[in-house]
Amino acid sequence: MITTSFRDYLSFKYIFPPRPETVSSPAHLKDLENYIAQPKLNGSCAILATNGHEVIFMNRHKKLFSNKLLITNEDFRSLHRGDGWIYLIGEYLNKSQKDKNRKTFNGKFVIFDILVYENKWMIGSTVKERQELLTSLYPSDEHDGWILKIKESTNCFLVKNFDVNFISTWNEIVKIEMYEGMVFKRQNAKLEVSFNERNNTGWQLKI
Repeated sequence: MITTSFRDYLSFKYIFPPRPETVSSPAHLKDLENYIAQPKLNGSCAILATNGHEVIFMNRHKKLFSNKLLITNEDFRSLHRGDGWIYLIGEYLNKSQKDKNRKTFNGKFVIFDILVYENKWMIGSTVKERQELLTSLYPSDEHDGWILKIKESTNCFLVKNFDVNFISTWNEIVKIEMYEGMVFKRQNAKLEVSFNERNNTGWQLKI
């Protein structure tokens, strides 16, 4: 149960996605404590906001995707949960990258964070709380060891979180074209307001 002071989110407004700016070296993998790791996919960072009827899908530059989408509004509506607005952050796979079976993995949306649920912007919630919420909202099956296939959704996935075995996970994941590396997020870090793209960068890093 998330216990914090939320802000009302009653109509669509753009919230910049939390993204890591700090770059670190694989040599530091052994030093990262109290972090969770997520795979870093080689696609386009995206936000999805929907109230079950309206669907807004935009990139991290606050613009609608200009090219023809390889995923449908029906796919996006299948991700709606609860009553009111939900606002998800993820990676839109649109760069014709190959998965571990060397097959092109395109037209997929892979969720890695949630900022709004049931008309509440979750300011003050921790990384761990939001990841637990995503897990409860989207029952999933193992896909390839690093992402999970959301049940009842054709083209939608959820990242898998890791809090152990960072080195072995790193060594395996970088062999796959569609993964660029890993993102690390401090588990107890709290979500800040996101009025510009540099908000929420202090509690995460990428390798």
